[in-house]
Amino acid sequence: MSTRVIRIAIALATASTIALTPAASAIGPAPIALSRQGDLFTFRLGGAVHRLTETAARENRPAWAPSRRRLAFVSGDRQVGVLRTRTGATSSIAHLPTKFDEIQALAWSPDGGRIAIAANNWFKWHGVWRLSGTVWTVGADGGDLSMILAGQGMVTGLGWMPNGRKLLASTEWPNGVELWDPDAPLGVIAFADDGSNLRLVSETLASQLDVSTDGRRATYRGWSRTCHACGEIWRMATDGTGAHVIAMPPGGVNGLFMPRFSPAGTRIAVVASGRRSSLWVMHADGSGLHRVLTDIRSIDW
Repeated sequence: MSTRVIRIAIALATASTIALTPAASAIGPAPIALSRQGDLFTFRLGGAVHRLTETAARENRPAWAPSRRRLAFVSGDRQVGVLRTRTGATSSIAHLPTKFDEIQALAWSPDGGRIAIAANNWFKWHGVWRLSGTVWTVGADGGDLSMILAGQGMVTGLGWMPNGRKLLASTEWPNGVELWDPDAPLGVIAFADDGSNLRLVSETLASQLDVSTDGRRATYRGWSRTCHACGEIWRMATDGTGAHVIAMPPGGVNGLFMPRFSPAGTRIAVVASGRRSSLWVMHADGSGLHRVLTDIRSIDW
């Protein structure tokens, strides 16, 4: 399937506002943003958890802007919002068409001007379930929503390279479906910020990819040593070399998910599944893995 850019005009003359708790506007950016029980929070290691939102909407997948003054997130299944941490003001900047399933990942461009969005289109074609993984970009103010990549495997992770002109993504092939493009590369892929120059970086089992701020390393969830419903954490150079496991699920944990580099790249936070999902932190080489917080759905650092 050929990749094409679809331009969607968004009229957001009046941005929708999401209610915040009174204390939220006084909370500055914290090292870790997280979602739990459908709301957004911040958490500083060794400190307290602070609530940012308290709404009827289900807020998920927080993503820090490079300045740490704004936090993008998914509201419901297909809406992207941005929260200004100094004022508590929150606005809706994008809403994907209903044919797309829940947004899987958000990532800010290094200059803070755009947000990349991963979403997947599941549909039946001649009685067979098919999948077209897509990547979109939208201006941080809500302008110029564009689908830059389509016809891929299921896209579950995104990361920008420091020059702002290239992205990495993790793609996979779920059981029981056919890919819209049977030749779509699976694993870690790279492409330009307009969707061109697509290439396979590493043919591997990968999901929920993150790229370090300096653009030198990528981390992702794999399952070659556990199971698809479980997961171990891998790390490699962004050119695809040196891929290796850095963390396996510890005792009492079913699997490790959603690895996220700290801003300095010296540590990695992960979500662990079990009776209650929890936040764990380790050094960037995988050593020192330990639990710090329970009842977590998604994170960004």
